[in-house]
Formats: sequence, structure tokens, C-alpha cells
Amino acid sequence: MHRMAAIFPFVRFFDLANGVTVLNTLLSFAVVVVAQQGRLSWAASIICLAAILDFVDGHIARTWLAADAPRREFGKHLDSFADLLNFSVVPALVLIMLIPSSLAVLAGSALVLSGVLRLAVFSINHPDAPVGYCGLPTTYSGLLFALAFQSVAAGKVGADDVLVLMFLIAVLQVMNLKLPKFKTVPTVAFITVVFSFCSFLLYYA
Repeated sequence: MHRMAAIFPFVRFFDLANGVTVLNTLLSFAVVVVAQQGRLSWAASIICLAAILDFVDGHIARTWLAADAPRREFGKHLDSFADLLNFSVVPALVLIMLIPSSLAVLAGSALVLSGVLRLAVFSINHPDAPVGYCGLPTTYSGLLFALAFQSVAAGKVGADDVLVLMFLIAVLQVMNLKLPKFKTVPTVAFITVVFSFCSFLLYYA
């Protein structure tokens, strides 16, 4: 391990929480691959999985590994990159695959810029700041995009509707909108149930 760290310095920051975050980062590439192959339902499901893992890695870090300050600081930055990829860059790219137009590029650009600004502000939040979210969290945006792309895959809505949603989310992410923050386990359960139930209704109802 020490020899590896001497060659690749980032290795010394690895633990379970950061390993989950790295896996989550790789999911962004998987979404693009399956979407490019026309498997939009799979892409939506992977985005939903990324949203779930985003809560899981944070829960692991806070619950069992909080005392390791250097790894937590590394994980904080790594998590922001994963969020930007999974919930901003990837939805933008998928939309452009669905609608190769200037308007889709504009919507995607707005979402990516919004994600960058939101995550940059989040990274400097003071630890004593009030508990809750200011603006729509990128992870929740990911769930909304997962449901939207699943709806497109099921033929229930058009890609143009996702374009409108993307502009709306880009605004909501950077608004001074106060939202409550819930515990990890109920949130993960909620995301799993909502996505599964909605997917079932979209295809079989």
C-alpha cells in the first residue's frame, strides 16, 4: 500500500466511503454508453443508482469514518466531481443525444453551469450553517432526470418535456430556496420506492 501511495499519491486517501464515490463517478460513463446504445431505460436506472450511492457514501463517511479528516476532505471534493458528472454533465449529454439541437445544447450548458455554481457554494458552506438545503440539491435533480428519462423511454412524455425540465432545474439549483434535509436511510428508501413504483406504472399501468 505504501509503495502504491509513493507512485500514486491519491491511494492514501482511499477508504470505503471514497471507494463508493469512485464507483459512482464511473457510473456517469456507464450512463453515456448505454444511452448512446439507445437503452434509455437503463440510463435512467443508472442515474437513479448514482443518486442512491451519493447518499450511501456520505452516510458511511459521517457514521464510521468521520475522524479521518484528510480522507474526508478528499472525499468531499471527490463527491462534488461525482455529483457534477452524474447529475449535470450526463443528463445534459443524454438530452443532446435525444434532441441534437442548439436549444438542447443551451439547456445542457445552463444545467452544467448551475451544477458547478451550486457545488462550489456547497463546498464553502460553514459547518455551523443551518441544517437544510439552499436550492434544489443536485442529487434530487438526478432523481428527477432519472424519472424524466424513464418516462421518455416508456413513451409517456417527449424529449422536449425533459428540455423544459432541464431549464427549470438549472434555475432551482441556484435559487435561494430552502428545503429540508432528511436522514440517509429514509431518503434512500424513498428514492428506491419512488423510482421503482413510477417505472412500473410507466410501463405496465
